[in-house]
Amino acid sequence: MLGAPTAPSWSRPATAARIGTCDQVNVWSEITLKEENEQKKSFNYRLDYVLRGDKPDSAPIVLEVMTCSTSGGNRRLNTDMKSAFRSAVYTTLGLREGPALSPSVNIRQVWARMASQMIAKSEAALRWGGRTIWVVQDLLADYIRTHTALPMERLRSANWNADEVNLVVSDLHSSLELFSGPIRPR
Repeated sequence: MLGAPTAPSWSRPATAARIGTCDQVNVWSEITLKEENEQKKSFNYRLDYVLRGDKPDSAPIVLEVMTCSTSGGNRRLNTDMKSAFRSAVYTTLGLREGPALSPSVNIRQVWARMASQMIAKSEAALRWGGRTIWVVQDLLADYIRTHTALPMERLRSANWNADEVNLVVSDLHSSLELFSGPIRPR
């Protein structure tokens, strides 16, 4: 059983959001929006969460949670879900040597989806006077660090100063990290 996370590590995303001093934070989930730009092109957005303080000048915070899905596996390699379940049971019962086989995480597809959403949703939040916070698993952040040109280490915010686009990276065993930067070069 895992121990509960310490309170300061969970309060940091709220600090990064900079909702400000307010009596109440309103939270809406699963918001669908349609916007039209100057060229009359329309964009549909599905936002995980929108947070906003109860003061009239509170800026909206778009909170997106990116989870990694499995790749579905490979029946020939015995990493499809049926075989993975069987492997886990056999391994647990000691009827099979070695680690249990399972499908891999589909990181590349998640990053491809996230990259396009990050640009569109962050620009929308910026137009509304707000910002975005993306909560991602450490596995996805490691993929971004090693397989893209995004300069993650230059964007690390050790003092939790938020910017237009913010990534909160987490795993089950360590504290949260914040990576923060503008949507466009300044």
